[in-house]
Amino acid sequence: MTDRKRIAIIIPRFFPDIAGGAEKLALDYALILKNDFHVEIFTTCARDYLTWKNELPEGKEIWNDITVNRFAVERNRNIQSMNHSLNELLNNLDSIQEKEEDKFIIEQGPYSPKLVSNFLKEQSRFDLAIFIGYLYYPIVKLLPNVKIRKLIIPTFHDEPALSLPIYQRTFLTTYTYSFNAPEELTVFENRFGATPNHVLIGTYVKEQIVTALKQDQKVRILTLGRMEAAKGFIELFQYFDQWMGTYEAPELEMVCIGSNHLDSKDVPKSIQMKGFVSEKEKESLLRRATILINPSPFESFSIAMMEAWSFGIPVLVNGKSDVMRGHNLRSQGGLHYSDEISFRRCLEYLIERPQLRRRLGENGRKYVLANFTYNVVSRKLISTVNKLLG
Repeated sequence: MTDRKRIAIIIPRFFPDIAGGAEKLALDYALILKNDFHVEIFTTCARDYLTWKNELPEGKEIWNDITVNRFAVERNRNIQSMNHSLNELLNNLDSIQEKEEDKFIIEQGPYSPKLVSNFLKEQSRFDLAIFIGYLYYPIVKLLPNVKIRKLIIPTFHDEPALSLPIYQRTFLTTYTYSFNAPEELTVFENRFGATPNHVLIGTYVKEQIVTALKQDQKVRILTLGRMEAAKGFIELFQYFDQWMGTYEAPELEMVCIGSNHLDSKDVPKSIQMKGFVSEKEKESLLRRATILINPSPFESFSIAMMEAWSFGIPVLVNGKSDVMRGHNLRSQGGLHYSDEISFRRCLEYLIERPQLRRRLGENGRKYVLANFTYNVVSRKLISTVNKLLG
């Protein structure tokens, strides 16, 4: 029996109960690949992406037959300082010096020189390195210096930081990329002026058995995921709260699942904040939901949409996200809004048309079953890896 090929996955943070999109993708891919390859994770001791504070023990651990190598972060992130550095760079794009960009990348973090130096020393043990993410220090410092074969899963967003020259120097058009959606490929093409060798994969959601529930008059609106200003939640809550004061609706509730990074003043009393819930409770809430809303203007995939569609639930999403708008158009599984007026009209349109909701939800479910089940994603991923390994 020949030795298994060895794959390293590099990602800024990794732990089994993580909720983030890129991190869930890393977890999903590691669990798929471990069946055919020796898989190791190279990551930091951080749990919180806002501070990069060391919360997990440094060193090696074996989790589910996967070796996880964790390295300490040497400085916490100061968001205000980082944003100041970024704004300075964006205001002087024509005269940026590399040392100024390096300062920003260190402030962006997670600043773990030991992770970088260790992997550069260890890289010859591996046949392939998979890099997940694009903004962060370990990715930017490792990618140009790693000599083995590479697969890059950047999870690009069309955001201001991507215009910095350091990212153009890092993400070469000669590399092989896995994009989560066609719109992410378009971001790459627009920013870097070329179409790289690439695949479109995304990640998977569990296939659900959808059963008819006893109907009642309550309208249940659900959101999933981290609540913060950058994810569009302040705007969503303002739209929803003002709309609630004008619309004569049947019994109605909005329930939000996930970590809350908003000030209490930004959360109206009309919103039910559930925080983290068990997978069982999340599935129960999804099964009974009327509509799922994703207000984020920046998404490279949106696992929340796929989870809702797996239950046949229609979605209402922020149309400023090209990726989510693209999912909607391809699937015909939901609506998208661009401002407060279109938010109100779309929400009322869905609430008042149960047959349309059922049709949209079923369209979304078919889209997920065709593209984002375990079997579909694992087949695409393993095929891509095997091609890279030759």
